[in-house]
Amino acid sequence: MDVPLTKTAYEDPATRRAWRRTAAFRLCAFVLCLGSFVAWLYAVLLTPVWTLWALFPALFVLIYLAMLGTARVLGILSLRRILRVYPWQSVPGAASIAKNGTTRFSFADPERPDKTVSLGYGSFLGSGYTFWVRKVRSGEVGEVWFAGDPRFLGVVAVPGPRRLFGVAQRTAVDERMSARRRGVGDEARERAKAAGARVGRGSEQA
Repeated sequence: MDVPLTKTAYEDPATRRAWRRTAAFRLCAFVLCLGSFVAWLYAVLLTPVWTLWALFPALFVLIYLAMLGTARVLGILSLRRILRVYPWQSVPGAASIAKNGTTRFSFADPERPDKTVSLGYGSFLGSGYTFWVRKVRSGEVGEVWFAGDPRFLGVVAVPGPRRLFGVAQRTAVDERMSARRRGVGDEARERAKAAGARVGRGSEQA
């Protein structure tokens, strides 16, 4: 499937529909998680005191899911911001499995095409059950669509596009780390900043 020939990914009608589906799915999952908390509290009120210990493991699972769901909901606008800056590009063979069992995506450095930059997705918790891990291990992933700059952040999707999700270098989103400065031109830096990434000052080149 050919990528849309638009200046930015979000100008493509199919991309906007995919983003709206992603937003609706994440919001529904978040609401369901909140409902699970209510159900847990209701169960606590109806359960004899001597058996309450059996419900506490479920609380920790719900807390983890709530944190994950909150992060995914907050990331909805970030996806759209990136898609409004970068166009789609088709990248065959970009997906692979990392040593810790999560998914790794490798893309060419925009300013040094002979070098690749990797971006990780997922965590060791439940990594074997994610869509991408299953598809990569089964050999069903031939290409991915990518909109972004792998030195900073971007959006990865199944060709179509479908199953949008964000990936990012820690230096681009974590304020505890120094933002990347080397090997990035001024234009690339400005685009990354417009997409919501943390960027270093200056125009140093590696």
